[in-house]
Amino acid sequence: MKNRTFQIKLSHLIIGGILLLLVIFLVKCDIKKPTPTDKYAKQKQEIERLKNNIFLLKEGQKILNKNLEQQNHIVDSLNVEIKHTEKELQQTRTYYGNKIKDLTSASNTELEQFFSDRYR
Repeated sequence: MKNRTFQIKLSHLIIGGILLLLVIFLVKCDIKKPTPTDKYAKQKQEIERLKNNIFLLKEGQKILNKNLEQQNHIVDSLNVEIKHTEKELQQTRTYYGNKIKDLTSASNTELEQFFSDRYR
């Protein structure tokens, strides 16, 4: 094979370089056409964002109200249970108070009979 030399004219090299720079410039700069914008677009976006926030807050409020009602129901049922337990406690105190009173006023034979019946 013969040694072939490749010759480029200086004018072609300059034009190629300029075209290469132009292509790089167009790719990097990404020139966009100006889009017609509504002068109130930002305000409209803000209004939509605020409407969405209000909707989310209302939904959150509904959930919290439902949870509050459930907790109130639980508290009410616990209050009923506490009153019932207090009533039972008072009845137990009264019953054993009467038993103690009976035992303190009992004679020796009555005490002996009580304990013999209790531990049979």
